[in-house]
Amino acid sequence: MYHTWDRVGAQDIGHFYAIQHLLRKKRVIFSPKTNLQIYSWLVLIVLSLSLLFFTNSLHAAENIRIGAIFSQTGIAAAHNRPLIQMVQLAVGDINQSGGVLNNPIELVMLDNHSTPIGASMAAEEAVRLELTAVIGAHWSSHSLAMAPVLQKAGIPMVSPGSTNPEVTQIGNFIFRACFLDSFQGSAMARFSVEDLGARSSVIIRNIDEDYSVMLAEFFKKSFLSLGGKVLEDLEYRGKAVDFAGSIMKIKSLKPDVVYLPGYTRDSGLFIKQARNLGLRTIFLGGDAWDEIENFAGDSIEGSFQSAAWHPQVPFPQSKSLQLLYQHKFEKNIENMSAPLAYDAVHLLADAIERAGSNDRDAIRKALAKTKNYHGATGTITFDENGDPENKDVIIIKFDKGQRIFHKSIKP
Repeated sequence: MYHTWDRVGAQDIGHFYAIQHLLRKKRVIFSPKTNLQIYSWLVLIVLSLSLLFFTNSLHAAENIRIGAIFSQTGIAAAHNRPLIQMVQLAVGDINQSGGVLNNPIELVMLDNHSTPIGASMAAEEAVRLELTAVIGAHWSSHSLAMAPVLQKAGIPMVSPGSTNPEVTQIGNFIFRACFLDSFQGSAMARFSVEDLGARSSVIIRNIDEDYSVMLAEFFKKSFLSLGGKVLEDLEYRGKAVDFAGSIMKIKSLKPDVVYLPGYTRDSGLFIKQARNLGLRTIFLGGDAWDEIENFAGDSIEGSFQSAAWHPQVPFPQSKSLQLLYQHKFEKNIENMSAPLAYDAVHLLADAIERAGSNDRDAIRKALAKTKNYHGATGTITFDENGDPENKDVIIIKFDKGQRIFHKSIKP
């Protein structure tokens, strides 16, 4: 809770006069000397209280106020929760080490309610609160909705995992910690042809999500350029739960691979139903398959996904993060996208330190100059668009109930 000097000062002076009035009403009479002492003590008390509240207000004003816009409720909440946890871990880590510019980070959580409209409204709230910067969102459709609001207001935004190329094209205040779908889609196409020997594929995309639509397009373009055949390009709605029609269609086509760039819930349900209906084709997915086992169960066995991180990546900061996470939560990191949120917070904190102030334009300039920042997900240098240069795509195989580091693909 924040207190202002005017409100507290007026309130305490009011108390002073109330006491004075009470003394007169009760006809309490003191000697001039005693009366002067009482008034002196009252003045001292009022000034002390005012100074205390003013000091607290000044201390609060010194906090670096950072917004975090994620899905706390709605269909994306389960998918966003590990990233929210990682943002909070990063802020706690930074504050434990002295904060930023010798001041603590104050994290302001804002819920986008799992919708683009909610994301836009959360961004407008960030503007109203005059926040220094914003971390988020995770889903591309949410970032695409909030980025124009923050760009117009001149508030720096760092998305951990929005891979749609159009996100950072919105303006120079928008940055991301992850690779782009243009590379992720082409990397998986290359892997399917060169490593799995695939010559035919079926693509099935979630038409309600920009992430899925764009990633499917990039895979398709690359797969065709490598000489593969796309036998069918199918669609489904984001809240669908029955995929039997599409599955039977795929089964009749007998493709070498099925590319399913959806989110955890829809992709997991699709794969589980596909296995139950006898479809044995290899499934390939993107970085949004976080904790897909919760929906697919054992059906995910033998599938592959592209990811931003894996516990076996060789980066020193990754090992430090894993130790910190284990100490804090007494378990291993299970979400392969969550470390991106940790990096996003530290990238922002590093930029604020280099900017030397919480001036938003100075922070933007410092972010744009980020070079060779060593994060948990790799070394990050921003290009002219606010995108990391040359971040590897990790190929993960689901094998015997484990996520196995299969290989790393460089741009």
